[in-house]
Amino acid sequence: MEKPIGVTMGDPAGIGPELVYKLTLTEQKNLLIYTNFECLKKFAPQTNLSDPRLVNVEGVFDLAEVNSGKSSASAGQISLSIIKMAVNDCIKSRISGVITGPISKFSWHLAGYNWPGHTELLAHLVCPKDPPKVRMLMYGEKLKIVLNSVHLSLKDAIFGLNKDNVFETVKISDMWYRKNFDKQPKLIMAALNPHAGERGILGKEEIEILEPVVEKAKRAGINISGPISADTVFFKNQNDCDSPQSDNIIIALYHDQGLIPFKLHGLDAGVNTTIGLPFLRTSVDHGTAFDIAGKNLASLKPMIVALELTREILKKRR
Repeated sequence: MEKPIGVTMGDPAGIGPELVYKLTLTEQKNLLIYTNFECLKKFAPQTNLSDPRLVNVEGVFDLAEVNSGKSSASAGQISLSIIKMAVNDCIKSRISGVITGPISKFSWHLAGYNWPGHTELLAHLVCPKDPPKVRMLMYGEKLKIVLNSVHLSLKDAIFGLNKDNVFETVKISDMWYRKNFDKQPKLIMAALNPHAGERGILGKEEIEILEPVVEKAKRAGINISGPISADTVFFKNQNDCDSPQSDNIIIALYHDQGLIPFKLHGLDAGVNTTIGLPFLRTSVDHGTAFDIAGKNLASLKPMIVALELTREILKKRR
């Protein structure tokens, strides 16, 4: 029998408990939903706790401190404990992969954890002493985008841009796609500066960093082009995609360069995937939605889209 896919609730003060409840109402099978029963009793009391798909992650948590729509140390402790159990089960091959619900980075901070996001935490949990090199792949019907830097300030992302880091991003992207889809992707390097630097007039990063990386990657047998000006590369790529099965992947150089065009296609259609881990991790492409937490307004569609992609990738791996 195929191993189940894990799903984590995410931050209990957000829409996580509501999504867990709505997921239990579906006929989605072969799932393990990592949650906390006390949170469900408080925020989604209609949930059937006897559902065999539910996994109760227990701990000494102060539920009185957890309130819908508000960050708190207790909420951070709960979401982190849930993730740790799911990742541990992934590492021990008890589940085939994990889909993470949205967390509050500020709640983690209040709980004393300074992880800027899931991506960095997951790599640490795999091997604290030597974390694997990972990147974020945004996978959608019209665009596939890998981010060179994830949760960094814009200043740090630009100042930290270097040939080794960018080449590592290119290599991880190529290897992951080959492994999971059994074919070579077409990588497209986005430029950093307006008009791709205009041959050095508007910036030299394209000449000094990006062009050498593209040439090195080509010599290594990687199918890559660019750098192409960021004000056209996303638009051109989505129009060049003949179908959702296009193998084009854009390498974006910082978080918002990739996420803004990606999210313009809607949060329901995109899936966040961490590439470079020894197990499959996907996620919904939205946050905790504190503004609608506890109001029964959350859509389950992004979670179903993430489930469908996860199953597609796992099927190709077999």
